[in-house]
Amino acid sequence: MSNLNAIDRISKGWKAYVVLFFLTFLTAAPGIFTMPVIDRDEARFAQASKQMLETGDYILIREQDRLRNKKPAGIHWLQAGTTAIFSSAEAQQIWSYRIPSLVGAALATCAAFWVGIPLIGRKAAFIGSALLGVGFMMIFETNMSKTDSVLLAITTFGLGALVYLKFWFYRPKLMSVLFWFAMAFGFLLKGPVTMMVAFFALVYYCLWQRRGFKWANLLVLGIFILFLDTYFYFGSADKIIGYVGKTIASAILGIVALRWVLDEKDEGWFRILLWWTGPVLFVLMVLPWFLWIQAATDGAFFQGAVGKDLKDKVVGASEGHGGLPGFHSLFVWIMFIPATLFLIPALTVSLKKIRHKLPIDNGVVFLVAWAIPTWALFEFLPTKLPHYTLPAYPALALLCGYAIVEMMKGANLFVSRVLSVLIFCLGAGVFALVASPIGVSLVQTEALTDFKTVSAELVAEQWAVDTSHIIYLAIFGACSAIAIFGLLARRFNASIVAAIISGIFLTLHYRVAFLPQETWLQSTPVARLALGEVCGLPQQTKCDQTPDLIQAYGYAEPSFYFTTGTSTRVTPQSSLVLPSVADAPVAAWVINFESQIVEENAVEILREQAKAQSRCFSKSSPHYAFNYAGGDPIHFVAVRIDEGPCGS
Repeated sequence: MSNLNAIDRISKGWKAYVVLFFLTFLTAAPGIFTMPVIDRDEARFAQASKQMLETGDYILIREQDRLRNKKPAGIHWLQAGTTAIFSSAEAQQIWSYRIPSLVGAALATCAAFWVGIPLIGRKAAFIGSALLGVGFMMIFETNMSKTDSVLLAITTFGLGALVYLKFWFYRPKLMSVLFWFAMAFGFLLKGPVTMMVAFFALVYYCLWQRRGFKWANLLVLGIFILFLDTYFYFGSADKIIGYVGKTIASAILGIVALRWVLDEKDEGWFRILLWWTGPVLFVLMVLPWFLWIQAATDGAFFQGAVGKDLKDKVVGASEGHGGLPGFHSLFVWIMFIPATLFLIPALTVSLKKIRHKLPIDNGVVFLVAWAIPTWALFEFLPTKLPHYTLPAYPALALLCGYAIVEMMKGANLFVSRVLSVLIFCLGAGVFALVASPIGVSLVQTEALTDFKTVSAELVAEQWAVDTSHIIYLAIFGACSAIAIFGLLARRFNASIVAAIISGIFLTLHYRVAFLPQETWLQSTPVARLALGEVCGLPQQTKCDQTPDLIQAYGYAEPSFYFTTGTSTRVTPQSSLVLPSVADAPVAAWVINFESQIVEENAVEILREQAKAQSRCFSKSSPHYAFNYAGGDPIHFVAVRIDEGPCGS
């Protein structure tokens, strides 16, 4: 039996979904236990979900004593549910909050296959989905308790319902309801992102098919003009030009939307899409919670989510996450590994097929329509993070699967294959360098120069370079070489299998071996290590009494209060004032001497207060780290003060 027939067999029936689900699930699962809590977004999401369990309030979203009015509550409900089932808020362990992301990613892989079947066929859809399911960005996001993996799943299912409704008219009313369910679910996860991706794909595709490429790209032009004033400064006329530009952009987008409606309003699929049941379901799913939280926050949620969080991302680089257009195109070659190996052939064969304008290629056109406007939006959006373009990854992966099948059928694409190999080697080389002892040594050497309170030599003694994880990197390199050889030699079956295995071992290397063992990069685990020396952690075994109050002075990462307790005080709420014995019989501090607010004699200040109250004082040895979240050096010393004199 030929290799092509073997792929045919595995991609048929329900077993294909099982294989794809467990391919992603088993690839990602180890990381949810081994990866430390990631600052800052993951820790904040998990902390808010934990506080829902602690307070029993599933409407308000809190981070310690602050309201977190940024995103809807959907992901917090899922995380609180899995933690209540498999663990508890008191356990303060991150893995249970990552379960929705783990399941979401596995379902997203299945959804990509489902949506790809009517667009490009089962073989191509299966290959593309498998490459997506072990992709670096996909798996890395799976190991974080955030919205993105679940959002990807529900967005892809929503687009799948749209495709089955429009292309096959398959169970149209059911697909319409499923579409609106996905839109509502996506809205409860991350606001309008799911609706935006679906709307952009549908409008771009329909205009392209009916009126040509130029009309479709009016949508992209409108997006570009919308953000134009954020990249150029026009002096005293900046506000006026910005207002005029946004007015023009809004007019263009409005014209595009109107043209689409006028073109499609008499189509059967369009009428079914707007069948009253779907929109009513959307309203019933979204409106009650929105009204409830608006009332509970006196209108502050909408102001925070739209007037602050969304506005900050649109008008500038929110929280310093900025970049020029082209940022995502630059990083996709790295983040899309291992499918990067097939991306240039995918783009080439898609362009060739589209030029023929054959009805059989409508599926390819839809995938391109799915990718282009969504990608353009995030390229022009001033705030940029690599995972923002994740909703477009299934389209790119399916195009890769389509190109592979076309090459199996005889398409040569020699130049495209060579270019793709070169780009893949570049991305793989970056990963290999960063996660190798050489890369670690280079980063450590640079980080050591930032310390002000201790010599670089003392810090270096504590920062050992671990080489035990090189085996994973070696397997990744060997499989990558086989995948490259297979692509160049037209041994596509071997290339696909080797690429998938290389993706598995790359993510295992980073999430199971490399990052968990590089403790010098993990400021919160180092802070907890210092506290552990003086029995300063809650629920710490082999300690007679755990602290009644824990404070971090000169340190404020959310991973610290997630793992140490919601009542933990961090800067700026913390202080060096010792409470009375009545208020806190046992108090503990972890002090970061590299912080500008920390006095050089901070330990002595606490020692003198303990002496004045006739209390026992103990401190840890120094511990050093580098805080990747802020790019800051860390010099921790922990202090514990007990009631009564030492030995009493």
